Amino acid sequence: MIKSMTGFGQGEATSERYAVRVELRSVNHRYLDLFLRVPKQYSQLEEVLRRAIGERIARGRVEAAVTVEEFAQKERNVQLNAPLLLGYLRALGAIQEVLGSDEEVTLSQVLTLPGILEVEEPECDWEELQGVLLEAAGQALTDLEQMRAAEGARLCRDLEEKITRIAELQRQVAEIAPQVVVDYRERLRERLRELLQGTTLTEERFLAEVALFADRCSIDEELVRLASHTQQLKDLLHSTEPVGRKLDFLIQEMNREVNTIGAKGSSAHIAGLVVELKSELEKVREQVQNIE
Repeated sequence: MIKSMTGFGQGEATSERYAVRVELRSVNHRYLDLFLRVPKQYSQLEEVLRRAIGERIARGRVEAAVTVEEFAQKERNVQLNAPLLLGYLRALGAIQEVLGSDEEVTLSQVLTLPGILEVEEPECDWEELQGVLLEAAGQALTDLEQMRAAEGARLCRDLEEKITRIAELQRQVAEIAPQVVVDYRERLRERLRELLQGTTLTEERFLAEVALFADRCSIDEELVRLASHTQQLKDLLHSTEPVGRKLDFLIQEMNREVNTIGAKGSSAHIAGLVVELKSELEKVREQVQNIE
């Protein structure tokens, strides 16, 4: 069954030392586009999360937010960056000299200077943390896939209705198509009768003209291809593989066939049906943009 590219999922997992929460949001996109928000000190988890998502999601823009909590908080070692502080003080002294200011630099001002204090993070148990992350991400991905599948089921029902309507319009065009040549033959015969009074026109010449028109306005091949594409479209809706791009390609091909039918049909009735076909195909195309 097809899946939508829109969804949300979340998951949580804990160990003796860590608690990890993962939230996933996805919307439609032509390819798989990942945007990950991971705390800076745990940035090496990004590749692990990227692989986990890529194994289960084929298309869509996926935003992932990760939060990590450590239960056993260890004391951080804070170091003063003395060379940087001296550099700041020299620069501040030069500024005071230029401005002719004797304002004193306070401790609170010094502490706001970037990089003065450096925090050494305690060692992290990456193997344990990655295991917890993957467990939380697995839960979030399952939630996300369930929501995408439910939305996909609704899209499938809507698309099946539209495809049924497209097939009905195709049937009506196919019924009318043979009559186009018959009507043309009668119109041509009547017009020639009026124009050629007192002259003769051989039956062979008349039939040759009708045959030429019939060949020029034949839409049998286009109708066969259109019917084939419609059946493929219907079959793909129940595929277990990501089919969004295939569906998009089929809609383009169907539009091409319908445009050709409209150009060759030579019938006001067929022209009206072609307008309806193009309208239904556009509705399908819009829905297909959100299918994985």
